[in-house]
Amino acid sequence: MTAVCYFFIYIFETLISYIYFTNKFEAKYSSKIISIFFSSSFLLQFVSNQIKTPNLNLIMFLLCNFLLCFLCYKSSVLQSIFSTVILCALMIVTEFCIVYLSKLIFNIDILDYTGNDIILILQSASSKILYFILTYIISKISFKQNNFKFNAKSSLLFLLPISSILMLIGIFYVAKTNNTDNSTYILFCIATIILMYSNIIVFWVHESTIKAEQQNAELKLQQQKSEIDTAYYSILQNQYEDSNILIHDIKRHLMSIKELSESNNNDGINQYIENLYGNYDIKYIKKYSSNNLVNAIINRYLSTFKKSKIDFFCDIRDIDFSFISDNDLTAILDNLLENSFEASDKSTDKNIELLIYPTNANYITIKLSNSCDEAPIINNGRLFTTKEKSSIHGYGIKSIKRIVKKYNGYMSFDYKESDNIFCVKIVLKTLA
Repeated sequence: MTAVCYFFIYIFETLISYIYFTNKFEAKYSSKIISIFFSSSFLLQFVSNQIKTPNLNLIMFLLCNFLLCFLCYKSSVLQSIFSTVILCALMIVTEFCIVYLSKLIFNIDILDYTGNDIILILQSASSKILYFILTYIISKISFKQNNFKFNAKSSLLFLLPISSILMLIGIFYVAKTNNTDNSTYILFCIATIILMYSNIIVFWVHESTIKAEQQNAELKLQQQKSEIDTAYYSILQNQYEDSNILIHDIKRHLMSIKELSESNNNDGINQYIENLYGNYDIKYIKKYSSNNLVNAIINRYLSTFKKSKIDFFCDIRDIDFSFISDNDLTAILDNLLENSFEASDKSTDKNIELLIYPTNANYITIKLSNSCDEAPIINNGRLFTTKEKSSIHGYGIKSIKRIVKKYNGYMSFDYKESDNIFCVKIVLKTLA
């Protein structure tokens, strides 16, 4: 039973390292690969603990955590060493805190730990809970985005680990002052493990809830942005239509001005021209598609591309976009073009290519390629933002994914290092 308890205690310690490193650094690999690294680290430390050599345990802790930080996360050698030393220092400090706290409160002698397995397990579990709380706070405070804030609601969470430690110390005293039979020993061990893991579970659920609320809020903002953009493009289409009407009627307007000129009616000419400017907001639209909304979206970015000297090529076949709502069509094209502009504008070879074509009778494909000097982070088909404030970016891609799922399609990413070209491919089903 003692070996089983230490098995779960070492898993708990490995989870603490995972939480600490994940909060501080960006992962290099997928969660599956990282889990293999951490599982291997746990097994090495657990096996070395069976040798009963404290110095060996300390060396394995330092070595395994350094390798985990350096190999699994985007951290330098110095950052990995510093983080590992911080974890080690926190672990040692928390162990001494629990030992002296139990001595202060219950007058439990330090030497009692070496001769009583249950007290040693309870002491280890209490120190790991305290170790978890301190590493959690430090990782959040030193988080690169510095978006962790203590509030009344979050502070209540810390009542659980504090009460857990006090409860385990109380069990110390019971185990020391009373002879515990085998059943009581097993019961204490099971309760200790459950109490220890409940702390991580509560904090994990709390963070997951906050993250889900933030994502829902961002997605709602993205939907509102799409609605606003759709309304804007509707106004833009009307302006383009007015411009087309003016161009169509230009001969009649020129004849009227000519007649006013022949009669030397200069005031009439000025008034006529002012009326023309007042009635029409002259804008030129280049047609890429039979869909006015698609044309409006592309033309909006066309001027931006020209200012940044980005070569833009567009080929849209005769596509019927009636299957998709204006809001969803706006969200897809607007986010794609915005992201491609940001990447292409920073690249050496500035170019963007947009292709929309039918795949078969039931699907259409939207393929957008752009120059990109910095390779994006793609893990298991997922694209991760490289922007500095990653917590407030990346929702454009999430919005697109939501729409792709809505239309029973799929989205894929590809990066050609030889050409420094990033490509997004979206396939949508046109029939329900």
